[in-house]
Formats: sequence, structure tokens, C-alpha cells
Amino acid sequence: MPEHHAVVEQWLAMPHPDLTDHIRRLVRGGSTPSPVWTAVGTHPVLAARVRGILSALHAQMADHRDHAMWTLWITNARRALTTPPPAPARPESRHARTPHHPPGSPRARQPLTATPRHRPTTITPVTFLAPGQTTAPDQHNG
Repeated sequence: MPEHHAVVEQWLAMPHPDLTDHIRRLVRGGSTPSPVWTAVGTHPVLAARVRGILSALHAQMADHRDHAMWTLWITNARRALTTPPPAPARPESRHARTPHHPPGSPRARQPLTATPRHRPTTITPVTFLAPGQTTAPDQHNG
């Protein structure tokens, strides 16, 4: 991943037209997202610039004959840009699993039926009234 951080530093130093061309080339070949997008996504300023360039690129390709493919590539790049890097996997310990109860223990004989976790509540109806209207019957018609 250190080489990807070098890419981030290079992209930060690039002028806008050069960065746009570089992103266009990277997006075009991207049926599978590059790990560069994840590294770029960790830098908030550069990620914002790249998202803007991707939006402009998507608008430019609206009338292109390969619009569907460009949309797919740009969507993949956006998704990879906003997806956080995967967390390092922790080894699962034997004790972290559900506790094992012997067959004769009281916990092992629990019924398998589901019990409701909450009681049903009564929802009061909402009545919408016009301005000046009341819910009480009209007293003046008598």
C-alpha cells in the first residue's frame, strides 16, 4: 500500500487538466476497481477533487456511444473511492463462540419457539383539521 500513498502525493501535486487525463485513463481500464481508489479515498481533499472529476467525466460521456460502459466504470471507481479499506481479520477464538451446554442442562432444554420481544402497541389515529375547525360537534346548530 505504500506505493498507493505515493500516487496520492503525485495526484495532489498535479494540475487539474493532468489529473483529469490521468483519472480518465485509470477509469477506462477499470472493470475491477484499482486499490489506488481506496488510497485516494483516505485523503479528503483529493477524494473531493476526484469525485468532481468523475462527475464531469460522467457528464462528458453522456452522448458517447459507450456511455453504458463508462457509467459502469465510473460507478465502480466511485464505489471504490467511498468504500473504507477492509479491516484486518482477527482470528476467531474458541471461547468467542456461543457457549456449549451439556444435553441435560436446563439451558439445553429451552423451547425452540420464538417469543415476542415487544408487546403490540395501540396507535392513535391522527385527524387533520382545517384552520379554525375543531373536533367537537358544532354547538350553534340547535
